[in-house]
Amino acid sequence: MTEEPSTSGQAVRLIFEYEGDTVRLVYQEPVDVAIPRFAPTDQRADHFVETRNDAGALLARIPVRGGFVQSAEVFPEDHSEEITRVDTEASGAFTVVIPAQQEAVQVAVMRAGATEVNLRRNRGLAPPPDESADVELGSFRLEQRR
Repeated sequence: MTEEPSTSGQAVRLIFEYEGDTVRLVYQEPVDVAIPRFAPTDQRADHFVETRNDAGALLARIPVRGGFVQSAEVFPEDHSEEITRVDTEASGAFTVVIPAQQEAVQVAVMRAGATEVNLRRNRGLAPPPDESADVELGSFRLEQRR
């Protein structure tokens, strides 16, 4: 994947909250920062945000970093004991900066298909029919930019 700076420097900061697979877009703000361009097929993250046009066509796919965490560190009262990690329900918030493309009218939060397959197998469920299919967790309209 080749990363190159966007040409305009215009972007939109999106803040999402999530609990399990329930996602809400809680804030969007135009920002003037240069962001890297990502190929629409960038699959390095378990979750990503897609920008889409009015017809629903994919414009950009931005990896979600630090979202959907499903574990926490537990620090013991006795400092001589080891720190442990326990599984938790995914809950929290994350921020993504997307390119401010004129044709982008909506965003979708997606879970990569391979992640869905692993989650289902870990729960003793059969994988989805199309094991590579990404799962949409939520779709949201972008505010019109002036």
